[in-house]
Amino acid sequence: MAKRLAFLSLGLVILGSIPAAGQFRRGILAESTEITLTPITPPATLLPAGSVGVEVRNSSTASARIVDRFRELISRQLSDNDSRLSVVDQGGDLVIVATLIEWSESRRNSTKYVSEQRQIGTRQVRDKKGNIKHEPIYEYGHNEPSVVISGSAAIRVEARRRAAGPPIADETVRHSIQEEHLVREGPPSRDAIEDQLIDNAVRKAAGRVSPGRDPIRVLLARSDDVDRLNGLAQSRRWQEWLEALTAVKPNGNAKRDSYRLHNLAVANEAIAYEATAPEEQAARLREASRFIMQAGTQNPDEKYIAESQARIHTGNGNYVRLAELYDQAKSMPLTSPTTSRPSPASSRSAAPSAPASAATPMTNKDVVDLKVAGLDDENLIAAITDAKAVNFDLTPAGLKVLLTAKVSNRVISAMRGRSQ
Repeated sequence: MAKRLAFLSLGLVILGSIPAAGQFRRGILAESTEITLTPITPPATLLPAGSVGVEVRNSSTASARIVDRFRELISRQLSDNDSRLSVVDQGGDLVIVATLIEWSESRRNSTKYVSEQRQIGTRQVRDKKGNIKHEPIYEYGHNEPSVVISGSAAIRVEARRRAAGPPIADETVRHSIQEEHLVREGPPSRDAIEDQLIDNAVRKAAGRVSPGRDPIRVLLARSDDVDRLNGLAQSRRWQEWLEALTAVKPNGNAKRDSYRLHNLAVANEAIAYEATAPEEQAARLREASRFIMQAGTQNPDEKYIAESQARIHTGNGNYVRLAELYDQAKSMPLTSPTTSRPSPASSRSAAPSAPASAATPMTNKDVVDLKVAGLDDENLIAAITDAKAVNFDLTPAGLKVLLTAKVSNRVISAMRGRSQ
């Protein structure tokens, strides 16, 4: 018995020392350490600065409670997202009409397969010596009663100047949920599901006409050099985390050191997302890009580093795009009905500071940004084909960033064809 315990203990030690998924998961259960970041995402249409009156309407089956919460959240989101906007009870330079056009929430009983080992009985068996013994009988999976919860909410946001003139924005967003919960675990209440639906729908709606925040989960490296510092990140003490990581000596092994560099990149990224000054945002994201590119170069086979490369690359592009939108918004009049704002299509297709004759090469960043914005493969390939000039990075590192951003092989083939 002692030998078996010693052997088991040795096995546990060995398992605990084996790196799972590089150095991002540790221990027998391959546990990970995650944090939540909230990068800014540029809106489809940025409102000009000024005071805003908000009108909330309901053309759905939502209850009065939902509409009241809708009214509270949409006003708060707009003012929180953009300090240039001042939400007022009456009047205002701008008028936003937010209409709840769709609302549904339903539940149905079902069964869900649960994969777990449990003893359901015993049986008699006879060993080689003829002795009768009792062996446990195990079940490794079974169906349990469950509740499937479905819901959908859609909001239309229209914005115009108080002094008349053409609409500034007309955007519609939708948020849906499809969840299954075991009955024994206690499904969430109807109010909780309704709040989840309206919270997410309002966040998306406000994010169509003002800078939005989309929470994302980020995996931290857990190598020996940096794992002990991850508690600072989980406590959101970003500056302390960055200073502690900066004090860690580089590992002589380039691959092992890539995990320190990864966390340095994420620390700078986190500070950038919570900074208020554009200069600090840009500086921190430049540092994040520098560290993550170095980490990717030293450890090109680590998929989680490649994911962070794609995320930071996209975040950098979003902040550049937002700065362009702010510049455009400065020239948008609030009171003159004769001067109309450029259409969203024209403002997205033309760079405000570039001369019409200049052909800015299309890059990997442009492809990733268009993919993230929702462009399908056919239109993405057409954009690559029609580009007057291209400057694609099709090295292994560049390809890894593209694949992590879910750019398809068809699109990459089109990029390669234009690069030849």
